[in-house]
Amino acid sequence: MPVNTVVTGVGGQGVVSATDIISIVALTAGYDVKKSDVHGMAQRGGAVTSFVRYGEKVYSPIIEQGTADFLIALEEMEALRGINFLKENGTVILSDFHTPPPDVALGFKRYPGHIQEVLRKMKPAVKCYRPGVVSMLEEHPGYSINVFLLGIYARFQSYEKMVWLEAIRQRFKRPDKAIESFLYGYEKQVKEIV
Repeated sequence: MPVNTVVTGVGGQGVVSATDIISIVALTAGYDVKKSDVHGMAQRGGAVTSFVRYGEKVYSPIIEQGTADFLIALEEMEALRGINFLKENGTVILSDFHTPPPDVALGFKRYPGHIQEVLRKMKPAVKCYRPGVVSMLEEHPGYSINVFLLGIYARFQSYEKMVWLEAIRQRFKRPDKAIESFLYGYEKQVKEIV
């Protein structure tokens, strides 16, 4: 069965870069890979979702609702948009970083609270990890949210750390900060939220 991963966030967070790196890693391992990106008004902070599927043979890049193994939410509220793609016992890597969408920034709506509790009600068996993106950015200005969360995601995969680092080098012209961000996530101890 293919491994299905959904990455969601807002424009400028590196949603597409994250799935590019996952794709490079899976291709290096010899898997068939399919990827699809859905852009909202990405340049204005709109929602961006990217699907990546890999396995022995993958026929479609689209992930059907209820079939994703992983959801990586670079922006907390975007997890609510992506949760229906996740399997009942799937894994969420949930950022605590907030980038209010335009309707919230303009005061038409409120940013929802207690998102992890809402996710748990929607998918009670989900495994949810919340690695503390805001504290990471305070401690390490210039680190990247997308690659930091990929470092955590990588620990759920069977590929060697060096394969991930090489994929990052292939994806970025100046990979130093991205590699530091990835390694910080890869080495961070993150417990499942119960």
